[in-house]
Amino acid sequence: MIDDISIEINDGDMVSIIGPNGAGKSTIIKLISGELIPTNGNVYFMDKDNLQWDSFELAQYRSILSQSNNLTFPFSVLDIVKMGRYPFELTEDKIFNENICKELIDVFDLSDRIDQNYTTLSGGEKQRVQLARVLAQIYSKKNYNNKLLILDEPTSYLDINHQYSLFKYLKKLNKEGLTIVMVLHDLNHAVLNSNKMIMLKDSKIIKYGDTSKI
Repeated sequence: MIDDISIEINDGDMVSIIGPNGAGKSTIIKLISGELIPTNGNVYFMDKDNLQWDSFELAQYRSILSQSNNLTFPFSVLDIVKMGRYPFELTEDKIFNENICKELIDVFDLSDRIDQNYTTLSGGEKQRVQLARVLAQIYSKKNYNNKLLILDEPTSYLDINHQYSLFKYLKKLNKEGLTIVMVLHDLNHAVLNSNKMIMLKDSKIIKYGDTSKI
């Protein structure tokens, strides 16, 4: 349960949500993403109520990595990353979509796993596949203005090297206009990799503002 929360995230922000277990971090993510519908109040994306968006259209502007991404079917790494391009199948060239996926597979150090059965991967490799998938969904040839990436604990299972690579890549996309909202458990990661922070405790916002001030 989240109590009396009002926040505004601007285009181009990189926001970290921090707080102890049970503070409501994942609940805020679910409310922003539309997985949960607020009992009171509204959630707006690009000045439009979440409930008024067509889900297929919304998927072209907003991508979400949740905590749980369990798959039991023997899809290859490439197949799963290609799932991120589904909202664009009718508007983008098939070869272009596949090239995007291969580019992101390379970014996340998975080129030698491209044809491997997803279920046989390690936890860290699975996480990197899912990160590639959600980024494939909002890939842009020009800039990332009006696009939103929501990440719930994106560093789960990642070793230090891949954590560093992830944040480096996210910062690059943020400079190109991508708005990013992420739940993080490591306060150092939040301080170093966001321009704004939301601090939660007991389902309430304790602080929200510029990282330097928080």
